[in-house]
Amino acid sequence: MNSSYKNEAPPEITDTPNAKERLLEAAIDVFGKYGFSGATTRMIAQRAGVNISAIPYYFNCKEGLYHAVIEHISKIIQLQIQGTLESIEERFKADNVKPKEARALLEKLLIRMINFILGSTQAPRFMRIILREQLDPSGAYNTIYGRVMAPVITAIAKMITVIAHVATTREAHLRAVMVMGQILAFRMARETIVRMLDVKGYSPEETAEIKKMIIEQTQATLKGLSQT
Repeated sequence: MNSSYKNEAPPEITDTPNAKERLLEAAIDVFGKYGFSGATTRMIAQRAGVNISAIPYYFNCKEGLYHAVIEHISKIIQLQIQGTLESIEERFKADNVKPKEARALLEKLLIRMINFILGSTQAPRFMRIILREQLDPSGAYNTIYGRVMAPVITAIAKMITVIAHVATTREAHLRAVMVMGQILAFRMARETIVRMLDVKGYSPEETAEIKKMIIEQTQATLKGLSQT
């Protein structure tokens, strides 16, 4: 793509307000439903209501659009948890965090994650793509890992180390994945829970109920570890 084309929007794009944003939003749904291989640029352009030429204009190609979607999703999730992660990191710099404080910090982070992954309207759309990337990672997974997964798992592992006195960093990270897995399980198994318990999947009240259980289960598990 030459620079003159990049700087001058083609006629069919200039009369489409927010075409770039509409393409991103449409691509989240199409990639989430069909995966990268199954999605086509025509599907995405039609859903966005823009000319298909807008995709190479804004994103160069389908792969460029996919990477932009991953960046967009990762940034939004990162913004949801960044303040909590920063406060945790700041406390651990002092190197005198006690188990009681670590439990409170862990609960705060879990609440933020649960509120977003289970309680937000954006999460079902975002998690379809993230879960696909977990099962069959592409080059774009580096963004999800670097912006979201690694910081969250590392923070949880630090708090587990203090709370449960685990022996190694490896064990702390494995247990952190187990803690995080509780939240992801409720997103992955949503349809099963909806059918089994006749819930909405998830209303604010249902999210609050699940949140309470996850926190109780996590704290009970860590308490048991600290006593062994």
